[in-house]
Amino acid sequence: MAKRRLAVEYDAAQERGEIGQRTGRPKDVPNENDFIPTTADAGLTRKQIHEARQLRDAEVSDPGVTCRAEPAT
Repeated sequence: MAKRRLAVEYDAAQERGEIGQRTGRPKDVPNENDFIPTTADAGLTRKQIHEARQLRDAEVSDPGVTCRAEPAT
Protein backbone atom coordinates (compact mmCIF):
# COMPACT_ATOMS: atom_id res chain seq x y z
CA MET A 1 0.00 0.00 0.00
CA ALA A 2 2.88 2.36 0.76
CA LYS A 3 4.37 1.97 -2.71
CA ARG A 4 1.01 2.66 -4.35
CA ARG A 5 0.62 5.77 -2.21
CA LEU A 6 4.15 6.86 -3.14
CA ALA A 7 3.20 6.77 -6.83
CA VAL A 8 0.03 8.79 -6.23
CA GLU A 9 1.77 11.43 -4.11
CA TYR A 10 4.82 11.67 -6.40
CA ASP A 11 2.66 12.19 -9.51
CA ALA A 12 0.55 14.78 -7.67
CA ALA A 13 3.72 16.63 -6.62
CA GLN A 14 4.87 16.66 -10.24
CA GLU A 15 1.54 18.10 -11.37
CA ARG A 16 1.81 20.84 -8.73
CA GLY A 17 5.38 21.59 -9.84
CA GLU A 18 6.84 20.67 -6.45
CA ILE A 19 9.22 18.09 -7.92
CA GLY A 20 10.88 18.08 -11.31
CA GLN A 21 9.72 15.90 -14.14
CA ARG A 22 13.14 15.74 -15.73
CA THR A 23 16.15 13.91 -14.36
CA GLY A 24 19.79 14.64 -14.98
CA ARG A 25 21.56 17.94 -15.07
CA PRO A 26 19.64 21.04 -16.13
CA LYS A 27 20.73 22.70 -19.37
CA ASP A 28 21.14 26.04 -17.65
CA VAL A 29 21.84 26.96 -14.09
CA PRO A 30 18.54 27.72 -12.35
CA ASN A 31 18.03 30.74 -10.15
CA GLU A 32 18.36 29.55 -6.55
CA ASN A 33 14.76 30.56 -5.82
CA ASP A 34 13.45 28.66 -8.86
CA PHE A 35 15.08 25.34 -7.97
CA ILE A 36 12.72 22.39 -8.32
CA PRO A 37 13.97 19.22 -6.59
CA THR A 38 14.51 16.07 -8.61
CA THR A 39 13.76 12.45 -7.85
CA ALA A 40 17.28 12.02 -6.46
CA ASP A 41 16.84 15.10 -4.25
CA ALA A 42 13.80 13.38 -2.76
CA GLY A 43 15.97 10.35 -1.92
CA LEU A 44 14.33 8.11 -4.50
CA THR A 45 15.44 6.38 -7.67
CA ARG A 46 13.61 6.36 -10.96
CA LYS A 47 13.33 2.57 -10.57
CA GLN A 48 11.50 2.95 -7.23
CA ILE A 49 9.03 5.39 -8.79
CA HIS A 50 8.52 3.09 -11.77
CA GLU A 51 7.83 0.05 -9.57
CA ALA A 52 5.43 2.06 -7.41
CA ARG A 53 3.54 3.20 -10.52
CA GLN A 54 3.33 -0.39 -11.78
CA LEU A 55 1.79 -1.53 -8.48
CA ARG A 56 -0.64 1.40 -8.45
CA ASP A 57 -1.73 0.75 -12.03
CA ALA A 58 -2.13 -3.00 -11.41
CA GLU A 59 -4.34 -2.29 -8.40
CA VAL A 60 -6.47 0.16 -10.39
CA SER A 61 -7.01 -2.33 -13.21
CA ASP A 62 -7.64 -5.31 -10.89
CA PRO A 63 -8.53 -4.28 -7.33
CA GLY A 64 -7.01 -6.58 -4.74
CA VAL A 65 -4.35 -8.02 -7.03
CA THR A 66 -1.52 -6.89 -4.76
CA CYS A 67 -3.14 -8.59 -1.76
CA ARG A 68 -3.65 -11.84 -3.68
CA ALA A 69 -0.08 -11.97 -5.03
CA GLU A 70 2.36 -14.28 -3.30
CA PRO A 71 4.97 -12.51 -1.18
CA ALA A 72 8.36 -12.03 -2.79
CA THR A 73 11.22 -14.11 -1.46
